[in-house]
Amino acid sequence: MVLVAVISSFLLLGAALTWYLLKYDQGKKEPVGYLWAVFGLGIAGMIAAVFLEGWLIPAKDLSLVVHQPYYVILRASLGVGAIEECAKFLPTALLVYKRKFFRSHVDGIIFFAIAGLAFGIPENILYSIEFGATTGLQRLLLDPIFHASTTVMVGYFLSRAKVDNESLVKTGLALLAAIVLHGFYDFGLFSLNPYLTLMSVLITVMLAVGLFIFFFRAKQLDRQDGLAVVGNNNYCRHCGVINSQHGLFCTHCGAHA
Repeated sequence: MVLVAVISSFLLLGAALTWYLLKYDQGKKEPVGYLWAVFGLGIAGMIAAVFLEGWLIPAKDLSLVVHQPYYVILRASLGVGAIEECAKFLPTALLVYKRKFFRSHVDGIIFFAIAGLAFGIPENILYSIEFGATTGLQRLLLDPIFHASTTVMVGYFLSRAKVDNESLVKTGLALLAAIVLHGFYDFGLFSLNPYLTLMSVLITVMLAVGLFIFFFRAKQLDRQDGLAVVGNNNYCRHCGVINSQHGLFCTHCGAHA
């Protein structure tokens, strides 16, 4: 019964976060078909990561037993971080970056949050089934949106590169930061050292808060650029008429407001 409750909580939490982001997106809505495609890529990335970790990381490193030296645990943790962050981010980036609908800062939040949730929720459910409800509860309390948070951080900078014509270097650095944070998060947990475990808790809290900070910042940038239904869209930039409905397109001349 507890296991069912844990699994249900993961699913409800993922659905609630997705609803929240879509509900409070103030720009042009993302194509539903591509949202589902990104969801599928997230699940596929999770499956691919399992095989890649088994193939690329030595078995003795993946065992991550407490008696191993810290450098072995850290090496494996960083390897897992690199594989999982790339498996979440790269397929979705390749799918949406060149698309015409990927044209607002919030798009970088929504698409990559969904990819992270689609990766993380099945992973948490599988861990709960394999290791029991106690493990599921621990993951529910500690990292329910961890994968979404790290991927959103990179997606935000990818949207900046697309919308603001910025360099992709910042996106690459954000991906590297996600890998390092992911690696040290795993390292702290696997080390079983209470001080390093505290480090992991601080990392996951920081990332969860960061997800919403990136979301609010992306909305702010969209308002400044006239890509939202509030802010600059109070007046049409083409005909100057008051845009009473605050839509993306002027009801008077039909142009992008």
